[in-house]
Amino acid sequence: MATTIRSARQLGAPEPGLTRRARVVVVGAGAAGSGAAMQLAAAGVDTALVTGGTLLDGATAISTGRLDGWAGPHDPEEALRRGLGVADRRALSHLLRTAPLVHARVAELLERADATRPGRHETTGHQVQRGLASAVRTMAGRLGTRLRLETGMRGVDVLTDDEGRVAGLRALRSDGALVDWLAPVVVLAGGGAEQFWPRTTAPVTATGDAAAMALRAGAELRDMEFTACAPTAVDLPDELALPLDPAITLGRELRRAGAVLVDGQGRPALAGLGEDELKPSDELAMAVHDWLAGHAGQRLLLDGTRIGESSWAAPPLSATLAACRAHGIDPAREPVPVRPAVQTMIGGIGVAPDGSSTVPGLYAAGEAACTGARGAAGPSNAGLVEALVGGFTVGARLARTADSFDEPGAPVERTPGGCV
Repeated sequence: MATTIRSARQLGAPEPGLTRRARVVVVGAGAAGSGAAMQLAAAGVDTALVTGGTLLDGATAISTGRLDGWAGPHDPEEALRRGLGVADRRALSHLLRTAPLVHARVAELLERADATRPGRHETTGHQVQRGLASAVRTMAGRLGTRLRLETGMRGVDVLTDDEGRVAGLRALRSDGALVDWLAPVVVLAGGGAEQFWPRTTAPVTATGDAAAMALRAGAELRDMEFTACAPTAVDLPDELALPLDPAITLGRELRRAGAVLVDGQGRPALAGLGEDELKPSDELAMAVHDWLAGHAGQRLLLDGTRIGESSWAAPPLSATLAACRAHGIDPAREPVPVRPAVQTMIGGIGVAPDGSSTVPGLYAAGEAACTGARGAAGPSNAGLVEALVGGFTVGARLARTADSFDEPGAPVERTPGGCV
């Protein structure tokens, strides 16, 4: 459901020291933000891509999702069922129809980025982000380009005029300087808010900045109660866990390779409950949660010791093995304790399939946005695909209509203070 909270506030801040102008400001350089910026730059639209970190920070770069292994159903009715009865049919239809087109475009980018290995590129989140980052850097470095890349610049507030239309973005540079970007359109693609949960596979940057900026600008949020969980994230002991460190995901590909869930005595844990370890992630996460709740004081382990060394050495299991060993555990030699962890937000800034929000001139894409396509759960491993579809859709839409943007009035100061 969409919220009806409209705080219409902004953060208290001193006067900005710098003012810059653009036609479109994109906030966030993950799959959604980079995809949108590329479309705009290709159309010659004056665009600023603003990100608090580097082009390889954020959720896309650490995503274990695989574009070529997306488990999205091709049958719309099956997809609606996966959304547990609350998916938006129109938005879901757009996602299923557009995903193959975006997949082909991204595959072409990856092929171009790694010409030495034609046809052998990986489509993990990390590889997708590397390909997008390479394309964005190339576009921003061209002579006469209309794309400006601003790393180390964190969005603070969406600016609005006296009629409530977008007038730009206020941003905080890493050196402490405040910058006002004046623009008629802002695209928020800054990720989710998983750091609100004590256990998450998301990066430290997932603090809900984009949703908070949209809410303060008067936009509606939607389905914020819905999240997607990784059912088998590593349950590190306290002495090995670092504050805010993302939990390691032991994903579906590991269970497909032969890893099984066992109890402390090495006995299959879920088989007795009739549970299938390859079932959709949301259902398996609930089964794991229920098992842990019903076996207080016991640990559930994922046993991958029977997987051959050659399988562990090959992608994508090699990346999982390296991440685990970096934390002092070896899943190839001993069972690893696991439990569910929040992986992605399903809810976010309420938008139409084209990315437009309830505030004129404010768009959102990726994990920051919610079209309702996934309902309460949606297809497994849909986060990466939805981010790419959202980013490319918003970018293409704005590239077509850039000449018709209404020019906003001057930004007005809204009441500073906290949110409801």
